Amino acid sequence: MRVGETQQIPMQLSRDCVVASLQIDLSEAVIVQFRKDLLEFLHSTGAASVILDVSGLDVIDWDDFNALKLAMSMAELMGAHSLVSGLKPGVVSSLIELGVDTGDINAALDLDDAFDLVEALKAKAERSGSTESVGDDA
Repeated sequence: MRVGETQQIPMQLSRDCVVASLQIDLSEAVIVQFRKDLLEFLHSTGAASVILDVSGLDVIDWDDFNALKLAMSMAELMGAHSLVSGLKPGVVSSLIELGVDTGDINAALDLDDAFDLVEALKAKAERSGSTESVGDDA
């Protein structure tokens, strides 16, 4: 990496889902670049979901977590379900002690569970979408 370059968070497409593997320190520059890259990747692939795999992070502070929540909100505005996987027990404990609002976060223990949750979220959205259209016709 050249001096002045920002590290990038690797992303891949798997099962119509963008999987971003966070394994580097989350500086403000890294997070800003990640949001830009994520939105561009979502746009170019048309993926239906985003999984932020944070299993490579031992520490996530209040600011970092809120920045990741913002990225997830942006992805949802683009029509993609989003969730976090791989939160370690110490990270979860720290976030709760810091008073971070985790109420609207979909989370899974690992990537396998995350893919299962993505499928459940898609099915729920399809059911509620079909229910709304039936209600609109009546």
